[in-house]
Amino acid sequence: MSNILVTTMGLSWQNLPKILGLTNPNVVDLYRFHPSNDKMKGIRNEFDLQPVDEIWIMTTEGKVYPQLDALHQWHALLEPSHTLLAKIKEWPSLIDTSFWPVLKIFQVAGTDDMISENECRIMKEAILRIVMHAAEYASGGQLLLTFAGGSNTMSADMQLAATMFGCHALIHVVDAGDPSANMDPASDFGPEQFTGALPADYKDVMTILVTGTFSRNMLLGISLADMAPIQSSDYPIVGSENGKVALLEIDLAGLTLSKAVADRLEKSGYLAGCFTNALMTAEQDPSFPSLYSLPSWVVYKLKHTILGIHPDKEKHELEWLNKLPKAALHCQLEGVLDALELIRVANANYLLTDRYKMRTAFHVREWRRLLDRLSIEDFREQSPLKTVADAVRDIPEPVSLCAFIQLFNNEPEFLDELIYGRNRVEAAFVSIGLHAYEALGDLQGIRLLQSEASIRETCRILVEKAVLHNVRYLEVRCSPIRYVAGGLNPIRIVHMIEEEIGKSFQDFSIVFTVSRHRLKSDIMQLVNLAKRIMENPNQDSRSRLRGFDLAENEITSSARDLRKYFFPFMEKCQHITVNTFGNVDVAGLWEAVYHLNAERISHGLTLKNNTVLIEEFLDRKIAVEMCPSSNFQILGFRDNYIPGTDAKPVYPLKDYLDMGLKVSVNPDHPGISRTDFTRELHRAARMTPVGLSIWNMLKIVHNGFKTSFADHTVRNRMLREAEKEIIDLIQRGIPF
Repeated sequence: MSNILVTTMGLSWQNLPKILGLTNPNVVDLYRFHPSNDKMKGIRNEFDLQPVDEIWIMTTEGKVYPQLDALHQWHALLEPSHTLLAKIKEWPSLIDTSFWPVLKIFQVAGTDDMISENECRIMKEAILRIVMHAAEYASGGQLLLTFAGGSNTMSADMQLAATMFGCHALIHVVDAGDPSANMDPASDFGPEQFTGALPADYKDVMTILVTGTFSRNMLLGISLADMAPIQSSDYPIVGSENGKVALLEIDLAGLTLSKAVADRLEKSGYLAGCFTNALMTAEQDPSFPSLYSLPSWVVYKLKHTILGIHPDKEKHELEWLNKLPKAALHCQLEGVLDALELIRVANANYLLTDRYKMRTAFHVREWRRLLDRLSIEDFREQSPLKTVADAVRDIPEPVSLCAFIQLFNNEPEFLDELIYGRNRVEAAFVSIGLHAYEALGDLQGIRLLQSEASIRETCRILVEKAVLHNVRYLEVRCSPIRYVAGGLNPIRIVHMIEEEIGKSFQDFSIVFTVSRHRLKSDIMQLVNLAKRIMENPNQDSRSRLRGFDLAENEITSSARDLRKYFFPFMEKCQHITVNTFGNVDVAGLWEAVYHLNAERISHGLTLKNNTVLIEEFLDRKIAVEMCPSSNFQILGFRDNYIPGTDAKPVYPLKDYLDMGLKVSVNPDHPGISRTDFTRELHRAARMTPVGLSIWNMLKIVHNGFKTSFADHTVRNRMLREAEKEIIDLIQRGIPF
């Protein structure tokens, strides 16, 4: 690994010191008195230019020997052991003696004035070969290319080499003297004058420009039937060396790099297509098409930049993941709120709670007395949170619940501790089981969503969270028939949800959810409600109802038995997703697929146990909605950031991705799980022993939009918009 400067040279050897003044100011601080010295420092910082270890010079065979002699003298003067060092008073402060760039000079045989076509062809071949070998030799370091003299054709050839083989920086030397003089004001300077800062009188001698950074052209490594990949071993640098200069012999009658490059440029469209096809063929289920047309080094970086391994990088990884456009497919309205947001929703019911203030006063005082007197554990035992909603009898819901939550208006942290206890510590919030997990939602969910104020405020909070995390499409899961205890009409409830979400989201859907262990009448009631809405959509907008979710923990009724209840919904060609949690065996997954025609399943943690069923999922393009945080908290899996989980099972998400399954990542109950839309993506990486690459993340994002229940025109538009946003984000750089 070396930092190499490759440059051409004509009849002015002084251009090389000018470039070294930019790259190696620790060796020769040429621009100390230059008015743009600060600008030079800025260029070094902007392009992260490191001092070069080697200088490779390409020049012609004739008329340059006086220039080469002067160049060698100058280079010798820079050698730390030279006796002239003692005579240069400035040297100790200007020179870092650990750096002395090695000088390699290549003269190209058969070139002189560069006025014949044959000379230009020979020089072009030499430049391409030398730059290709330098790029390979500098692998892991920096390759700098520059125009520092020679004919115009040599400059053009150097630029071509930069675009084909890549370079860290392409540097130009622009003379800034009097154009009418036709000479460099410092052309009379000898080698000694270029070992230190130029005098102030010569501050306008030149301008140094860096015109850009180039990546290696992906066309070089692609093969067609009649075209092998370009390799340096096929195009050696052959010549003789006299100790100071190497004389290169170029045989244009043989295999030439110039022709190979020209052929590739001519067939670039076909080669790019082959490259894209090869990348897409290598994957079971391709992602956004534009990703496969990115430069190969960008694709490499996307595939090898791993997230979720190093805790010290978490902040930066989350910041970048937050910028990704997202589709959230599995988010329960009944589990959105954290402690502070519970207080906000309770206060949104101020008219209702004020109306029944006298009825709740006794219980409020009693709760307050117990909270002041008892420990949190004793309070939970004496007054379980699940009993709060029914504590005050014969008043509308959710008055009792809101009155209790309002006790914590000035103590949100106290409420958070009351709800979560030891689960506030992430390392403890693992493998707590479904019953304990559901108990964390006792102060929200169905019991809180019994008023218009509660429903609207909860929707506003959900929207705020989604917008904050760059969610572009949102599917809201809810069960309106269970929000009617306060006197609301279920169709009106659906319209309220549509109104509130629609204020901020152009693209969203509503998915009805029903528990398997509910009465069959509940399922029929919700299906009939869905049918009424689909047949008579809201006059103000088309119906956002797009799917049905058969959910919950216990399989008291199989999918086979429930199929007949879903016929009216299925007749409307609506979408079905089935919640297959950890206790759902492979038979349950099979029934969801074959009897309910499920297009997506939630969790699917046991799917890995049946390779035949996995093939069926692949054939039918059935998607898997995974929820890392709730899966971790309920069942327990390994987490790279939590050492105590080393013995836990490995989360199957990465295996599913590698198999080609359409996996999306979702927050499930973000308020209960103490997560959000961005953190859930990162948690998926943390729960993968080898982490997830950015490439994996982009595939997950793609799957979210691709498998959404939005209609096909909306879905296709969202995919293209998300793709453009992602490409723009990648072009701005990957900061880790």
